[in-house]
Amino acid sequence: MTREEYLNELKSSIMSLTSDEQAEAIQYYSDYFDEADDDEKVMRELGTPEELAKTIIEKFANALVDTKNASGEGESEEEKTSASTDGCSIDALYYEFKKSEVRNLSLDFGAAEVALIEGDKYCVETRGLPEESLNCYLNKEGSLVVSNAHRFNLNFWSHNRRSRIVPRILITIPSGASIEKLRIAVGAGKLVSKKLSVTCSSGNIDVGAGNLVLDGVFGGKINMRCGMGNLEFKGSITGQVNLDCGMGSMNLNLKGEANSYSYDAKVGLGDFRFNGEKKSGVCQVYNNQKLANHFSVNCGMGSVNIDVK
Repeated sequence: MTREEYLNELKSSIMSLTSDEQAEAIQYYSDYFDEADDDEKVMRELGTPEELAKTIIEKFANALVDTKNASGEGESEEEKTSASTDGCSIDALYYEFKKSEVRNLSLDFGAAEVALIEGDKYCVETRGLPEESLNCYLNKEGSLVVSNAHRFNLNFWSHNRRSRIVPRILITIPSGASIEKLRIAVGAGKLVSKKLSVTCSSGNIDVGAGNLVLDGVFGGKINMRCGMGNLEFKGSITGQVNLDCGMGSMNLNLKGEANSYSYDAKVGLGDFRFNGEKKSGVCQVYNNQKLANHFSVNCGMGSVNIDVK
């Protein structure tokens, strides 16, 4: 699909918006393609036009656009130039790391829109973020650390040119990457991966009130916690695994044999499902014959769903 075809399909999918809103969204993503200068990578990052359209419509539904600023009226020169970034530069940032040097991944975001895609090397790219808001480095233990130091300004849609850049982080992971430890933490933001092929020996995944979708992570023991947000995981998990869910939602679609897994579950007012078998209400389930692959599940008022196929 070419850039033009992508944008045409996108426009067809946001016809429910006003003409001004459509024009603003299409202009933004046209600029986004120009700035990235890699159409194929941008399309992998953003997903299908239909998927992107849903995000655009949701943002417009939750944003009040000040049309007075379209002509710059009521806006000081300082506001025009700073674009609500307190004078910080929001030029695109780029970091690149050798595959052979990365042994662990540590990703920690308080409020950000993060996309993980597959490529031929480790690299981190940003749009719309001040350099002071991002930590990105490889430590002496071989851990690639990417985190935000400050809460981002999430005023996505604005008629000011520079503040129209959606704060996003794009992380590329090499195809077939193998790491020792994987750590991912998402506070109130959103992290979504396109289909990956990453293996890890162990890991920890923590979601607060945000949204995390991982597709294509194959690991050993990966403990998971979800507070009020949403966690979706596709891949594999082995060993003794702890799953803790408060008021949120956890959905695990795992590759494997169902009869090679056992589980214990403590359920409050929520519900727990394992391959269609449902436990809900206040209950406790103990397994006297724990297998090598075992889930220890604590579910409060949320829901935990595990499918092994």
